[in-house]
Amino acid sequence: MEAAVTFTLRGKTFCKRREDFIQAMSGREPGRIKKYSTVIGGRRYPIRQVLAAVTKLQAIAITSQDAYRVLERSGFQVNAEEE
Repeated sequence: MEAAVTFTLRGKTFCKRREDFIQAMSGREPGRIKKYSTVIGGRRYPIRQVLAAVTKLQAIAITSQDAYRVLERSGFQVNAEEE
């Protein structure tokens, strides 16, 4: 079984496995990607949307830096869009 990653956002502690992120995005349409994205189930999602879905926090309450750190620790590759 895969290891869970524990992280704290907005004073709340979460313990999530890679599979939790995949399940949270199942059936969701990707939002607009501003700079950073990750691929889940063959679709590209903005990283803040992914973290918001798995934590049930509002995306506006999550920084890209937090999302980048948590997703990389959870085994996802984060891609930067060319500007």
